Amino acid sequence: MKIIIFLAALFMMLAYCFNTNSQTDSLRLGRDCKVVLFNGFQAEGKIVNRASDTITLQTDITKLFIPLKDIKFVLNPEVDISDIEVMDTLSIIDYIDAVKIDTTGRCDIYLQDKSVMNDVLLVIDTDSTINVIKGNRAKILSIAGIRKIVFKNIAPFGKGYWIGSIIGAGVSFLTIYVLSLGGGEVYQYIVYSALGSIPFGIIGGLIGEIFSKDDVYLFNKGIYPQKVKRIKTLIQKHT
Repeated sequence: MKIIIFLAALFMMLAYCFNTNSQTDSLRLGRDCKVVLFNGFQAEGKIVNRASDTITLQTDITKLFIPLKDIKFVLNPEVDISDIEVMDTLSIIDYIDAVKIDTTGRCDIYLQDKSVMNDVLLVIDTDSTINVIKGNRAKILSIAGIRKIVFKNIAPFGKGYWIGSIIGAGVSFLTIYVLSLGGGEVYQYIVYSALGSIPFGIIGGLIGEIFSKDDVYLFNKGIYPQKVKRIKTLIQKHT
């Protein structure tokens, strides 16, 4: 009789442990969930089969056979993937200077969680992530959480000044040439061109400051092919 009671208690304990483990298994059979892959693809459905290297996800439309090695997240259906992706920056690493030759100009990144990454450089990483660099540090950031990128107009006064200076030098050269009927000395052309370039340069610099605009790009939340393609294109444009 004692043996029967002992075996019954042992069976109940094993059943309880098995049930507890099955509830904590994120890929347990019958679970309704959202599966997100490393390439950004996501699908929602019920896990109807599980093999050693694959799960079968039954969606409203079809069955998907998903390799375990490709799964990045297994979430409850109500969880917003963009919130998870923003927090999942994966790592912060020391970055070698050699990589910086492929970076964009400085920009600000506005994320889904309302945070902002200021004065950073960008490098394409994968189809769903980019490298964000500041100083000698880098962070892997998911494209899903990006809502706005602002590329800054670098040194608008300086660009305007040089353009204005060239115009001013040309105008001064033509003026002294006409007034002297082409008979002026070489040093006169040089001096008047140099002096004339200064006020034109200052005016050009001020105009550059007034009318300069940052390049602003807006995105919807989440990850989709058009967003990935556009971000890659603008990174290449500003590299």
